Amino acid sequence: MFHGLTLLIPDKADPERDAVAREWEARGGTVLRLGKFWSPPDVDRTRVRLYGNDTFCLVLAQKLGLTLVSPPDDLLLKVDPAWVKREVRGATLEQVASEAFPRFIKPLVPKVFRAAVWPGPEALAEECRGLAPDTPVLSSEIVSLRAEARGWVLDGQVCTCAVYEGEGSVTEARDFLATVAREATLPRTCVLDAAFVEGRGWALLEANAAWGAGLNGCDAAEAVLCIAEATTPLP
Repeated sequence: MFHGLTLLIPDKADPERDAVAREWEARGGTVLRLGKFWSPPDVDRTRVRLYGNDTFCLVLAQKLGLTLVSPPDDLLLKVDPAWVKREVRGATLEQVASEAFPRFIKPLVPKVFRAAVWPGPEALAEECRGLAPDTPVLSSEIVSLRAEARGWVLDGQVCTCAVYEGEGSVTEARDFLATVAREATLPRTCVLDAAFVEGRGWALLEANAAWGAGLNGCDAAEAVLCIAEATTPLP
């Protein structure tokens, strides 16, 4: 399936991207490393796939007329709460300012500001200076995490999984993520992160797009199967 497919990646050296590139070429595909990605080469957009940071992929997708396959930003608010195992709610910057702190707060749209445990509204306001009061966020209770794991999902199945932080059973993590992948409403491919919450077990931490997710110890040979399906040409 990789013959005739060209993967565009940033030209800056990166161990994980380099591993992806090697596997892509091993499967018969071509890899192009781009520096000036805002001026892409003349390529057949129906045979191009992207893998890199947000800016790299978003700019190239716009320039080349591509769609990036991504999970919904509010996935944690839509799935079975039994998978989340902690209190998570949607709010705005203005609304969370009146909540009880400390609190874990992250932007609904990734990377608008730093996702972190905020000690109080003042620190959060300083971080978010210049953002509109109605900027959407996810606000959750603080829990203790023993381990974190990542799973690459394609067509409702976990292709590869690894524990990338702390100590935990990769088999248990994979089994948990396999349940989520099979039963949740997800795009064809994405990357799911799980965490082992003390006293509660494995829980869904977040979802990421396969076109921009790091391997985090997962098998590049399996991850490329997801990356190949994470970019599609616009009609």
